Amino acid sequence: MEPKKHITKFYAGFLFSFALLLLPGCGIEDYPYLPPIPRADITQTLNNHATVFVQSYASYAEFTHFAVFYRIYISDSPIIESTTESTYRSINPALAEDFSFFSYYIDSDTMVNVNMDSLFTSRRAYKYLQLEDHRINAVLSSAVWNMFLEFDFGSTQYPTLTITDRSTGDIVDGPYTLWRSDHLFSPQPDRYFGYHADMISPLNAQTNADVADKTGAASRDLTYVAMFIVAVGRDPATYSNVYSTPALIHVFLLPDA
Repeated sequence: MEPKKHITKFYAGFLFSFALLLLPGCGIEDYPYLPPIPRADITQTLNNHATVFVQSYASYAEFTHFAVFYRIYISDSPIIESTTESTYRSINPALAEDFSFFSYYIDSDTMVNVNMDSLFTSRRAYKYLQLEDHRINAVLSSAVWNMFLEFDFGSTQYPTLTITDRSTGDIVDGPYTLWRSDHLFSPQPDRYFGYHADMISPLNAQTNADVADKTGAASRDLTYVAMFIVAVGRDPATYSNVYSTPALIHVFLLPDA
C-alpha cells in the first residue's frame, strides 16, 4: 500500500502546481503594451511631405516618447508621385528588401513587444532621427498627443518637422530642422538631410553609415530616405525599453543640399 500513497501525493502535488498556472493575475499575460500609430493616421503627399496624426497614449503609463528610425538610399530613379511599395525596388533594391523585412511587423497583432532598437539598428542598419539643437525625445513626448507631426522635405532649404494643432492647423511647436544620427562612424558627415557628393562617394562608406548604395545604378544623382515611427516606453518591472510595432511615415526624396 505504501507505493500507492507516494503516487497519490505525486499527483496531488502535480494538480496543485498546474492549478496555480491557471489562476488569473499570475503575471503571465501582464506585460507592457504600446499600440502602433495606425497606417490610416498617416497621410503621404507626393515624394516630399507626410502628416502623422498622434493619438493620446494617456492610458498607457509605460509611454515615454516616440522614436523615428531612418535609412538613406542612393538611387537613379526619379519618383515624382507619392512613393508606393511597387516603386521601392525601382528606387533601390535595398529599400524593397528592408520594407519587406519590416512589413511583417507593421499593423501586426502578434509581433508585439519586439525590440525595435535591435530590429532597426542591428538587423537593417537604420539610425535614429535627430533634431538640430534639440533633444528629439523631449520634443516627441506626451506634448504631441492629439497633434499632427508634419514632415516637410519640399518647401524649405532643409527638411523640417513641425507640430500643428489638429483642430486649427496652427503651429504648436517648431519647425525643427531634421538631422542625421550622431552615432555614425567618424568623421561625422554633413548632418542635414540633403543630397550632396560626399553622401554618395564610395570613399565615405564609413562616414555615411546610414546610406545604402545602389549596385549597378546608371547614375547616383538622387537620394531617398525611409522613415518609420514607433512608440517607446519603459517596463516598470525590468526598466528596459518596450516598443510598439512600426509605422512607415514615408519614403522622401532628399532635396539638393
